[in-house]
Amino acid sequence: MTHTASLERDAPTLLRRRPRLPSWSKGLQALDAMAQSYSFRSILGAADAGRSVIWGGWSWESPLTYACDTIPVSYDQLWSEESRESEAIAEDHFQVPSEFCSMIKAMLGRLHIDRDHKIKRILHFGSGCEPIHSVLELAKQDGYDIFTLDTVTAFRSTAKHDADIAFLVEELQRLSHWLTGKPADEDRVALEIRRKNAVLHKVARVLELRARHPLDIPGIHTKQIFMGAMHGFGDLDAFGTVLDTLIAELEELDDEPEAPDYIPVVLAGSVGNIQIFNAIEESNGAIVGWVYHGADTYREDLPPLQALAHYVLDAQSRGDLGEAVGASVAYRRHLVEEEVRKTGARGVISSSITGCPYASLMQQLERDHFNRADIPIITLETDVHREPPTEEQVMRVKAFIEMLS
Repeated sequence: MTHTASLERDAPTLLRRRPRLPSWSKGLQALDAMAQSYSFRSILGAADAGRSVIWGGWSWESPLTYACDTIPVSYDQLWSEESRESEAIAEDHFQVPSEFCSMIKAMLGRLHIDRDHKIKRILHFGSGCEPIHSVLELAKQDGYDIFTLDTVTAFRSTAKHDADIAFLVEELQRLSHWLTGKPADEDRVALEIRRKNAVLHKVARVLELRARHPLDIPGIHTKQIFMGAMHGFGDLDAFGTVLDTLIAELEELDDEPEAPDYIPVVLAGSVGNIQIFNAIEESNGAIVGWVYHGADTYREDLPPLQALAHYVLDAQSRGDLGEAVGASVAYRRHLVEEEVRKTGARGVISSSITGCPYASLMQQLERDHFNRADIPIITLETDVHREPPTEEQVMRVKAFIEMLS
């Protein structure tokens, strides 16, 4: 039987599987609206209005950034529009090889295009991607003020030393001086940690409910939830209200459980193109677990800057920050395996950006690990552009899901 014939045979099942929330969900509509409002143009508008806006600072360090009355903007906004034009500038003007990471090229080109705009400060986490360091060195020539937050590495949570925490606290104070000209207001940082933790608890509840109804919150909306977990789309309180609505809607569905009729899979990493999500769902697959960074809570029993320091060191030993933090490259596979065990998933989809050396290493480690564990895995690479994925990518996803049936 051909793959097309198989889909036709299962058409009634696929109709039953259509997500129920998108047709009426106020929560998903509000989530979409927030994600759309967090746009490149609105960000530039905030800077034009006199707000303190920086590139970076949206992830684990965001409580301090917000406590400094600064809007942190995630790097993905640098390739959200005109990414092909930005990439062309990186290749033609800066002579970056065409086969190199599309994210790096789009970032470099966009910063060059926008060198006369008001967002001239960039915060970079020193344990991140090395090619980004090169981008930022070139950005200095265009007049950008670059701040690199240095770090240390703890390969085990038990390996955290007092000197490591003290070093990170000193770095965070240095960051506060860069943003405001004065030491951090620790009471304000503590308040921002509590605010973010409150949102993260709601994120955890949404993901818990979604695991039982994985088709009711499609992949693209789940990605929006993870992004909001880090920066709240610039408004944590409003994002928390959106999550409250989603929780109420999912809890109502939870009162009417239904037998699953899909193939459960775990997704590791991000997906740059929503049609990959569509390929999974159209093939009778459902993402029941997702290993992505930034959704763990902060400790509130410590002074706030120490809590931030512990957070990033613990993230390293958990593998929580993907390829963004040292040891996490090696450890993420353990988080993925735990999601497989917890959800009963039949396979793993590992996704990364094409040409990223860190993600390529991580995917090879995951391939070796899950092949030894006899857990089916497929690795995908996508670029940051908005064009549809290739037919080969879609067919690989569909063939993988069909193999798991």
